Amino acid sequence: MSARRLMAKVSALLLAVAIGACSTASEHESLTTGMSADETVQAMGPPDLKDSVPDPNHSGATVLRYVWLDSGKVAVFGPNDRVASVQQIEASAKAQAEVEQPRTQPPSTFDPIATPLNYTFFPIKAALIYIGAGLNCAAGSGCQKPKLPDPSQG
Repeated sequence: MSARRLMAKVSALLLAVAIGACSTASEHESLTTGMSADETVQAMGPPDLKDSVPDPNHSGATVLRYVWLDSGKVAVFGPNDRVASVQQIEASAKAQAEVEQPRTQPPSTFDPIATPLNYTFFPIKAALIYIGAGLNCAAGSGCQKPKLPDPSQG
């Protein structure tokens, strides 16, 4: 009986360490020069915009450019399909005002029963999402910080 308890405690400890290691490893990833297209997508997620732009070093050639609007980063690839430069972009003041405006307003669809229940059970939902991400990391299918849904949306 005590051997089972010991194995359960050891298993729980190993699972907690795996989840903790995956969550801290994915926080430090960022966009750097020399990364391939697959590595940038793994580090930053799928880009919001993909296009080809004229190569600044060669006339007539075009290179690939990925843009992530949420983080404000742009990756310009070189002719060898590696990140040649990383740039930071700023959204216009009008676009930032439009993005920030909905955050200050309360949700337009307030349900007096569902909304409090969504907030009540959100910690359980978030814990299950993080456990799933930790299991994915431990299984070797990639360690990424999970994106949590809005608590008011259910």
